[in-house]
Amino acid sequence: MTQRPVWLWLLFLGVLGLTLLLNVPATWVAQRLAREPGVKLLLTNAEGVWWDGAADIFLLSTQQTLGRIPGRVHWRMRLSTRGLGWILEDSDTTFMPQPLQGTLGWGALRLQSGQLNFPAALLLGLGAPFNTLQLAGALQLQWNGLEWSWTEKATRQLTTVTLQANNLSSRLTPIKPLGSYTLRLSLGPLGGRLDLETVAGPLLLQGQGTLSGGRWGFDGTATANDAQAPQLLGLLSILGRRDALVTRLHY
Repeated sequence: MTQRPVWLWLLFLGVLGLTLLLNVPATWVAQRLAREPGVKLLLTNAEGVWWDGAADIFLLSTQQTLGRIPGRVHWRMRLSTRGLGWILEDSDTTFMPQPLQGTLGWGALRLQSGQLNFPAALLLGLGAPFNTLQLAGALQLQWNGLEWSWTEKATRQLTTVTLQANNLSSRLTPIKPLGSYTLRLSLGPLGGRLDLETVAGPLLLQGQGTLSGGRWGFDGTATANDAQAPQLLGLLSILGRRDALVTRLHY
């Protein structure tokens, strides 16, 4: 009997390994995520394979489920000369108005412009101070295209991320709503800048932050309209240090 050459066995094992890898089910990915203590995503009713599948997604905090992402999220990944391309689509366009797309390249991460809409209650998963404030309201997150190189400390282009918070309220005060606010983050080759401003409401927030030496610093103020000031004192004391009628925000 003729003995098969070694290279043929290696080719067979390589094809077998690739076949098994490509057919790893999405349920296996969901189970692995559920075991990771630091992961705040729970995938249920998963179907398909790891590179082309769908699932219902829940966001978690340390102690509780914060909420379910509306609709059913479908993901696809494709390997190309630029790297691993991926796309996320949601059957409910309320949360994800358009598909999210990007590329995990050999030398850079690329993310196309997009938008997400979600309730402020999901911020609980970020921990302090959101777990104390327990905010309610509607959030809209928008960004332009992003390209981040693994070998560079700053982005090659100007990237802008805008968070619009509408009709926020907190369990710490009966005043509803507290207001609507815009938080704008700009990142570029020269560093980063953060701007917070009030659109409307009795709780007035404003401030600026900068990125220096890889660390963020933020300074701002929080004040209240005279009529609502007594009812907002508890909330203002949590946000920062009181200085007469002004609360200093320093992070």
